[in-house]
Amino acid sequence: MGGAKKTAPKKRRDLREAPKKEEPKKEITKSIATSVVEPKVLEQIKKDVPKMKYVTPYQLYSKYNLRYSVSKDILESLAKQGILKLMKSTRRVDVYVAA
Repeated sequence: MGGAKKTAPKKRRDLREAPKKEEPKKEITKSIATSVVEPKVLEQIKKDVPKMKYVTPYQLYSKYNLRYSVSKDILESLAKQGILKLMKSTRRVDVYVAA
């Protein structure tokens, strides 16, 4: 039943190969999103947001390097203050416009 198993021939390393040189590793710098908003950044957001056509939490997240949850909280507080108005709300994103 069944024949002998066929095995692949063993590969032979060439002894004349030069050892591989190790390349220096590139340093990756990650920007850490802040969870605490400085008053200076908050004032800048209050100036810029009414000029925008519409505002989403992702726009604040990417522009001001904030956490997504913090940017959502900022937009909610601006809507309560009357600076912004909630235009459309889905389960994934809220879209605000200037009041």
